[in-house]
Amino acid sequence: MLDLKRPIIEACIKAAQKNGWSDAMGILWGTLFLESDPLSLDTLAEKTGYSKTTVRSNMNYLENLGIARRVVGPLGKQHRYKQHRYALVTDPEIVRPVVLSTAKEEVHLILQALLQIEKNLEEKSVKEPELDASLEKAIRIYEDTSRILNLISQFTAKELINILESRVERVSAE
Repeated sequence: MLDLKRPIIEACIKAAQKNGWSDAMGILWGTLFLESDPLSLDTLAEKTGYSKTTVRSNMNYLENLGIARRVVGPLGKQHRYKQHRYALVTDPEIVRPVVLSTAKEEVHLILQALLQIEKNLEEKSVKEPELDASLEKAIRIYEDTSRILNLISQFTAKELINILESRVERVSAE
């Protein structure tokens, strides 16, 4: 079954690496995809080959990010104790802020760096027409991207889809 999930696991590993997370986090994230029931710590350790400590710490991190959730339930009919299991968060309204936050942070960091370069050039009275033009263009792109992300965060996923689809239909009709 894990081999059948290989494409989603590899995609999650790449996404984890892009975000500066461990490969283990990507593998655990990918392992939760396409599961009908939450998986226990033991099952995740067994499926991934990681120690329970590695699984627990990475799952706690995924939980804090809002990507995974902890489900507490009985071990089985013969047991009185409860067991923690993990499931992927599938509600787009819960996942969306996590994705937007990451994108906003990246855009903010780059925009601040570009503005710092612009300030440094002004303070040193350096006139480099090509550099100035490139810098101005990059600042404009990241300011626009920031505005777009802020606008996106004001609507639910369904509202955004409706707004954009109605706009596309209007443009197509013209």
